[in-house]
Amino acid sequence: MEEFVAQHSRVRLALILLGAVGFVWAGLLFVGAFGPLTPASRRYSPEFFAIVGWLSLTFFGACAIVIAKRLIEGGEALRIGLTGIAFAAWSDQTIPWSEITNISEWRFRGQRSIILHLRDPNRFPGRGILGFAANANRALTGGDVAISLTGTNRSFDEAVAAIARNCPELQIG
Repeated sequence: MEEFVAQHSRVRLALILLGAVGFVWAGLLFVGAFGPLTPASRRYSPEFFAIVGWLSLTFFGACAIVIAKRLIEGGEALRIGLTGIAFAAWSDQTIPWSEITNISEWRFRGQRSIILHLRDPNRFPGRGILGFAANANRALTGGDVAISLTGTNRSFDEAVAAIARNCPELQIG
């Protein structure tokens, strides 16, 4: 059976990076890096804009770094095969089908993610930003590993079909 492989899409990643850089620029504007913010808002204080600016710089700056790294390195983002699921942003390990108890779908504002529910999440710890945000992600999605195909050359529906082909007993519900 043919394995499903999703590669990083340079065009999609470049567009996402452009958006992140735009938010970094807005953050710099809000913290006053180019001089005082004008026109001043009557509704919000300059301190509010500074806080929003620093949050924007921190979050979107980190996103821009991760996206730029993926853009430069390229390569494989997701592999679904007979042995299990390998999600490069999460770990170097392939998560075997026997360790996945359930697979669900999570939707937010038109974005769809595949959510893996693991028998023992401690056996497959996340790394980087996804590992750092794992507890918040669990609280938000109810699962252990959230797989997004944003920035890849494949679609959510193709990945779901690959899961159904390779492990029919795990239906996405």
